[in-house]
Amino acid sequence: MKKAMSNVDVAAMVEELKDRILGGFVGKAYQQSSDKIWLAVQSPAEGRLDLLLEAGKRVHITKGDRPASKTPPQFPTMLRGHLSGGRVVDIRQHDFDRVLEIAVERGGGCNYLIVELFPKGSMILLDENRAILSMLRKMLYRGSRMAAGETYLYHPGQLDPRTITEPELASWLAAAGQDLVRSIVRGLNMGGTYGEEVCLRANVTKNKPAAELDSEEIARVHQALHDVFLDQTLDPHIVLQDGEPFDVLSRPIKIYDGLEMKRYATFSEALDAFFVERTVSVARQNPLDHRIELQRKAVAEFEAQEKAQIHMGEQVYQMYGSVEQLLRVVADARSRGFSYNQIWDKVSSSGLPQAKTIRSMDGQGEMKVVLDGVEMELNAGLTVPQNAQRYYEKAKEMARKAAGARGALVITEELRAGKTEPKKTRTHQIMRRRKLKWFERFRWFNSTDGFLIIGGRDADSNEEIYTKYLERRDKALHTDAPGAPLTVIKTEGEEVPESTIQEAAQFALSYSSIWKAGLAAGDCYLVNGDQVTKTPEHGEFLKKGAFVIRGERRYFKDMPVGLAIGISEGTLIGGPVSAVLPNADPALEIEPGEFNAEDLAKRIYRQFSETEEDRAYLKSIASVDQIIQFLPPGGSRIKGSAR
Repeated sequence: MKKAMSNVDVAAMVEELKDRILGGFVGKAYQQSSDKIWLAVQSPAEGRLDLLLEAGKRVHITKGDRPASKTPPQFPTMLRGHLSGGRVVDIRQHDFDRVLEIAVERGGGCNYLIVELFPKGSMILLDENRAILSMLRKMLYRGSRMAAGETYLYHPGQLDPRTITEPELASWLAAAGQDLVRSIVRGLNMGGTYGEEVCLRANVTKNKPAAELDSEEIARVHQALHDVFLDQTLDPHIVLQDGEPFDVLSRPIKIYDGLEMKRYATFSEALDAFFVERTVSVARQNPLDHRIELQRKAVAEFEAQEKAQIHMGEQVYQMYGSVEQLLRVVADARSRGFSYNQIWDKVSSSGLPQAKTIRSMDGQGEMKVVLDGVEMELNAGLTVPQNAQRYYEKAKEMARKAAGARGALVITEELRAGKTEPKKTRTHQIMRRRKLKWFERFRWFNSTDGFLIIGGRDADSNEEIYTKYLERRDKALHTDAPGAPLTVIKTEGEEVPESTIQEAAQFALSYSSIWKAGLAAGDCYLVNGDQVTKTPEHGEFLKKGAFVIRGERRYFKDMPVGLAIGISEGTLIGGPVSAVLPNADPALEIEPGEFNAEDLAKRIYRQFSETEEDRAYLKSIASVDQIIQFLPPGGSRIKGSAR
């Protein structure tokens, strides 16, 4: 069953959106879940439309119920701030990949919204220079963390099945080293369904070794690629198998001949119906059955990755001479004083054979190379055996994860059968012995970008943070109103993304007198660590916990308050909603309200106990007293369960 849009689907959707919303004006953005954004657009021809964007899955116009209007999380807030009121001036697909871009012009400038539809894809808001303004969730690319202020990097492209020439196709198939269908799927940017469609139309057995195709068969495959990927026919429909939705397509393909089809007026309507029907089906499933299904898939995936990593380690040894020669070329350049970035600049802009062999190289010497048709990752600073050992180490890691997933599967299966699980109790006993970390005596949380943020609980702890833990390279936040914690972002010398700063600002406000006054929003400011001092002006006196700020301040106006509390990996955590909810289960969101800290903590404990049967374990990590430590001053109430 289809789980996400293909690149063919993205191409069809780009054309539909150009007809329906190009030239329209963007309204508000809403976030329905951790991956799903709704974007209101005023269409020139159709009026108000809702564009549904789901990272790693789909993009289309929807007629479904939009989330209720409320204070939005960080990412939709950034979308509103940069896109609302702007005009959609371009919609395109990047390199026939599962990446859709929407360009919005506003106030003489242009911002870009990138929607990645491949597995583990994200959504990214870019400025006119294509630097990252905000991300739906953090990303890693070539081992580097993408963050606000950095230039957005596209994933490496593959051969385009629409434009590849017959000689290029013949060369690729000769070097692919696999059967036909796997070779074209892996190298020509298509899913398995379209790979089989190409083989069917070319009348070539899909399991035939690619290197054994004769010139006539290659010509038929080349023609089939054109027939499949250059076809502009539009016939949106859902494919049914045994009466159940199986696939959704923008146009018919031959491998589904004979199966029942349900047609729609637009591709958006077909996608909307297909994914809604699947969501309802999952929602009706027993939660434990659904968990077992996911855990079985995880076990299979980890085992497959283990085998793949072992295979790649063996490939490094099998091509020992070629790998060694390539590493020697880079080592020679390094010995002449060139950095890895300089080497890559020279290789990528030259006509040298290495330009085709080395696909990418970063500043740490991490390379993606293709040798004898096999793509592999190497580090230029390591030997051949060391590079192979890296793959074997990854295989061991996958084996450990597979073992852990199998253990979790056993626990879930026994829970479904109504049995007790002693292993869970043993795990809890280990967690009870966990030693508190230094920052846990303050208010604290980890941002969505992985930065530690700490704040004082009172004048004494504010004083301690200033004396012991505030460094010049850190960032500090405070409010003009009294009764606020000294909030510090521990930067470790790294650039702090805007998303982390926004979360820290919300944290500082939520634990201030703003919350105690029952207000929904307030103002705070950001300064560098070296702007905070205990030296008063001449003739003035500073009481304990008070500070002087010198220099310019960056203000955040009308920043909404909001906190969440939850349990993550045996630890009680609390902080901004965007930083806690995605990482905790169970979790609850709180807002200013009528209950004092003790009464609210008891209510939170009762709700947590509904999902955790082991009361001794729950009390050890999330007792009423421990929950109180995460509650802000003044009255509060539960806003709603996150799960």
